[in-house]
Amino acid sequence: MTTPAYLRFPHLHGELVVFTAEDDVWAAPLDGGRAWRVSADNMPVAHPRLSPDGETVAWTSRRDGAPEVHIAPVAGGSAKRLTHWGSWTTNVRGWTPDGRVLATTTHGQASLRRSWARAVPLDGGPAETLPYGPVGGVAFGPEGRVLLLSAPMGREAAWWKRYRGGTAGKLWIDGGGEGEGAAGEFGRLHAELDGNIECPMWVGDRVAFLSDYEGVGALYSSLPDGTGLRRHTSVEGFYARHAATDGARVVYASAGELWIVEGLDEGVEARRLDIRLGGQRVDLQPRPVDAANWFGAASPDHTGRGSAVNVRGAVHWVTHRSGPARALAAEPGVRARLPHTFRVDGEEHVAWVTDAEGDDALEFAPATG
Repeated sequence: MTTPAYLRFPHLHGELVVFTAEDDVWAAPLDGGRAWRVSADNMPVAHPRLSPDGETVAWTSRRDGAPEVHIAPVAGGSAKRLTHWGSWTTNVRGWTPDGRVLATTTHGQASLRRSWARAVPLDGGPAETLPYGPVGGVAFGPEGRVLLLSAPMGREAAWWKRYRGGTAGKLWIDGGGEGEGAAGEFGRLHAELDGNIECPMWVGDRVAFLSDYEGVGALYSSLPDGTGLRRHTSVEGFYARHAATDGARVVYASAGELWIVEGLDEGVEARRLDIRLGGQRVDLQPRPVDAANWFGAASPDHTGRGSAVNVRGAVHWVTHRSGPARALAAEPGVRARLPHTFRVDGEEHVAWVTDAEGDDALEFAPATG
């Protein structure tokens, strides 16, 4: 039986897919099988992207505090930090056609809503600010054409479902021609879609993106002029998230699983990738926690000899002078909170709120266990 895992932020190249899980970057065969770690920092990471030659992966890591751009060879080796911006909005978005890491950041800006695209060289030299103004994403297409995502609301659509406000992501496309609509002159694409747009991509000669204008986030594509709009994933169930492409195929995450769409022709259905994480799975192992950092509430008994204490979703009886602490409610996956002591027939009892059966309810037990 496959050990549960929550997989996010996929990208692919050739027969390899990279993604994040358990606060590290992983790689796995695209056909499925056992994955291996690319990073081993056990710190929050996001948006790994394979280089056009498939030899290097870039990602955003919070290993040193604020998110920064890191790279490492896919075949194995030490990771290298490329940026020192100190911006909490920094994100890797892909690679430029000339082999630099494409990232967005608000470094040097007065507002966290004004993220600019930067091209980061692999030798750690100064990054070039790209001339697109405040953007949330950039995608380079055929014949030098460019897609831009407006600086979005600061959270992905799955975090703020069916948002229709003014800071929803908007898609813009380079005209690509001469005279009116020339290269460098951008026009808005799919302004008629009443919903958030994110993850712009060029897939062959089509423009692909995620949107929740039909109620649930799904993968869509159209021709560059906006005609021929198609939906490629279901709008039943969970949002499609974190879509990325190698120019021919699209991978995305949904409900902690990775899916692939082999092409954007009509009738092509998404397929789930059967990936298993290797290693010790350290984040799934029980470990002691500092009670002071997870303290929720306490209620002493009427004698002052003991208290019911709530720590990280569990209720314990703690004596004030001697004797062991007792776990009254410490079941994994169940949250207990707000303990209160009371006395019945000379015996101390504790009552608390529990979600053991779904809805919140009251539960009680003798303080002696």
